[in-house]
Amino acid sequence: MIMTDDELIAARLRFREALMMSREARRDIGEVEAAAARFCRALQRTGHTPEDTLIDAKRVIEEAIDGDSVPIAERAIMSCIHHYYAT
Repeated sequence: MIMTDDELIAARLRFREALMMSREARRDIGEVEAAAARFCRALQRTGHTPEDTLIDAKRVIEEAIDGDSVPIAERAIMSCIHHYYAT
């Protein structure tokens, strides 16, 4: 499945929003994991390498949450890795 630029941007924005909502509410880690999975699968489908995918995911995480949300960031990255290789 080929991803358009608009679909990739939408996946990135959903991932960022889920991270921000999780940080503010300290809940809904499942939505963060799902958004991370969608974002990383979108990157994989557009030909990003695993390394570039993780760099992009890390960038989104750094933009959205602070250092107090390490468990959220860890879960997002683990979901990203899992779904990159699962597809």
